[in-house]
Amino acid sequence: MNNMKWLGGFALIMLLSISVVVPAMAQDEEESKIGIWQNNVSLGLNVLQSSYSNNWNGGEKGSVNWAGNLDATFEKQFSELTNWRNTLKLAYGQTHQQERNGEGALYWQKPDKTDDIIDFESLFRWMPASRWDPFVSFTFTSMFEDLSDVEGRSQSFNPLTFKESAGISRPWIDTEDRQLMSRLGIAFIQNNRSFFVDAAPSMETVSETSTELAAELITEYKVGALDGRVDWESRLILSLPFVYSGKSVIEDDIDLVAAGLPDDLADYTTTLDVDWENTFTANITKVISVKLFVRWVYDKYDNTVTPVVEEGNLVNISDVHNAIRKAGQFKQTLALGFTYKFI
Repeated sequence: MNNMKWLGGFALIMLLSISVVVPAMAQDEEESKIGIWQNNVSLGLNVLQSSYSNNWNGGEKGSVNWAGNLDATFEKQFSELTNWRNTLKLAYGQTHQQERNGEGALYWQKPDKTDDIIDFESLFRWMPASRWDPFVSFTFTSMFEDLSDVEGRSQSFNPLTFKESAGISRPWIDTEDRQLMSRLGIAFIQNNRSFFVDAAPSMETVSETSTELAAELITEYKVGALDGRVDWESRLILSLPFVYSGKSVIEDDIDLVAAGLPDDLADYTTTLDVDWENTFTANITKVISVKLFVRWVYDKYDNTVTPVVEEGNLVNISDVHNAIRKAGQFKQTLALGFTYKFI
């Protein structure tokens, strides 16, 4: 069953990859790009495996580490004044580890998730001569498998976050090798998250929704060096929610002291959020690359977790506790594997 689950996750990435890969249109570099889709799709797979027999005397334990990812960009300059860019990022990975039981025999543990990303953005810009470009955008984020439950149960595609934004963008640098762009706008965010109703082994869930209104600043930077052998992509998102639908529930309906929660928890929901991603890629050959991914997130309270109160009691108290992150969160992955680009 465990093997079927991770094989299913990998198969889902492959299926989604095939569904978004479209033929790239060939053109001379000197020809205008107006009216032509500029497509860039990168598909990667990293695998590390080891295994030992039960009578192996070195004491080592077998493991399987794998991660699949898809990074795609589809962009079209409809005219000198309009541009439409779509980006999709998918990633999923697991680690399978052997352990020894009381008799010394090796067995495979339940796999641990090491990577999980579903991130889609569609951005439309109007581009007047002033280079201050009005924009509208739509973003969808989720995970293939939510393992945040303290009792180890999982849910697929949870939470679901939809975001519509509008504002002004500014391309500070726009050359073949470097791009730097900032966007300042207002974002309307809808969150949908499912929670388990009862203790394990019950799998019954209930869905809760929440909404946010936030000021948002996004800065994106991309640079290539050494004739495309080294790439650096960076994205910094600063988001300041000033309206959150669950804030009044925290302020008026929850006895924070009795629940063991901070007495200023309501303020956490409208604190500045920071999300900074950096990806460094060294292309050794056309199909082999080394990728370093670094992400730092400061999200004092995860607003996808809506407090649920019934008859004066906080129903999802463990989920609310887990949603509090007073310190920044750090993630780093380094992978050597196969990458194929459709350009």
